[in-house]
Amino acid sequence: MAGGRGERLSPLTDTIPKPLLKVGKRPIVEYSILRLHQAGVRDFTFCLNYRGEMIQQHFGTGKQWQAQFEYLYETQPLGTIGGAALKESFRFEDVLVINGDLLTTINFEKFYGFYLDKDADMAVATIPHRVSLAYGILEMDEHHEVHTIREKPTYTYHLNTGIYLMRRELLRLIPPGRRFDAVDLIQKAMEKGYRVRSFPLLDYWIDIGQMEDFKKAEEDVQFLDFG
Repeated sequence: MAGGRGERLSPLTDTIPKPLLKVGKRPIVEYSILRLHQAGVRDFTFCLNYRGEMIQQHFGTGKQWQAQFEYLYETQPLGTIGGAALKESFRFEDVLVINGDLLTTINFEKFYGFYLDKDADMAVATIPHRVSLAYGILEMDEHHEVHTIREKPTYTYHLNTGIYLMRRELLRLIPPGRRFDAVDLIQKAMEKGYRVRSFPLLDYWIDIGQMEDFKKAEEDVQFLDFG
């Protein structure tokens, strides 16, 4: 998914689409392509919008990767996963969807193995995130009667990383021609009874949607192993 405007990274994205911003020696989207290629993936589809022709010109047919690159263009912004519905044919039953502005060392083989082992219709890579509160928390009912109190509790949440494995039939749940985000697809899949599983991502991951995260990725990439 490589169609976003990247307004929070302006002025960097005023002339260059966010997936082509260089982190270290490569455009950030190229790191994901590299790791997927190492995992054996040879069929890639880019969903484009803002300055998408620059991405297509940069990567071409995929011949230099010994792979097949396809390009789909949104005529209007379709959200974080709506553009995936533009793809009409697939070679395989399982589809990986990944945001184009991520820097991650996720092990895609383990992710796919988890997806198969859990018999999932959809697997979402997530990062455990702990939040510690500095105050005591009262838990009460609608009548304001206090039932419990917890002193400085710690909660663990699981953050969506923008990396998804799914059966291709789930893409039919995406309404054509309008904005639809990944969280909408996850919710709709659960409502329809599909098995959605959370894969705990313990590897490096960062989304460069904000300037401070982009700068951190630039600092971190020199210490990461991309083969």
